[in-house]
Amino acid sequence: MAMSFTTLMGDKSTEGSIKYYVRHSEVPSASILESAQGYIYSKLRTREMKKLLAGVTIASGDTAIALPADFQDPISLWLDRDYKQALSILDEEHFEERVDRDSSGNLYQGTPCQCTMDATTIYLDVAADQTYYYRMWYYATPAALSVSNETNWLTARYPQLLEAICKAYAYRHREDDASADKWLQIGVATIEDANAQYDQFQQTIRQEAYWSRP
Repeated sequence: MAMSFTTLMGDKSTEGSIKYYVRHSEVPSASILESAQGYIYSKLRTREMKKLLAGVTIASGDTAIALPADFQDPISLWLDRDYKQALSILDEEHFEERVDRDSSGNLYQGTPCQCTMDATTIYLDVAADQTYYYRMWYYATPAALSVSNETNWLTARYPQLLEAICKAYAYRHREDDASADKWLQIGVATIEDANAQYDQFQQTIRQEAYWSRP
């Protein structure tokens, strides 16, 4: 039976449901599925999680950009169109070492070249001296499974991963720590294998190591 939201939410007699996995009718399937997805998406990094934000702008005078609500981790950030260049994404220590402010504490104006990030915001190294278009590739949190989103690439490509982590949370709810630990270990191993496959994929497409923009 193909994995879907409806199947996962089924009763104990429904093959493939969370209740069926642990043979118990009193587990909170909805919260278990939510927790399992959150755990998986915080650890997994595959090409299906890549997303492009394009056609957006940094307004003149801006010193920061709001991150998308589904943002997990950055891949790359570029100014676009007439001012094509990559922005270096720095940790906060190196960012502060390289940023200058005037006597009033304001950033000088210029073309953004570097940035850093916290949970919600990209901080630029200058106040933009004009409007700039930018493009950002990043790892995004996929839309959660629901009545209106029955399946996704996780249920299609990694059903064994979602099953393992759902079992881990369901058994933890039942206070069966031995079974919970067993299935969490299986899930973590599956995540590590998927991430390793993605790393290998990344290596195969990086063929122009010494290419530079003319």
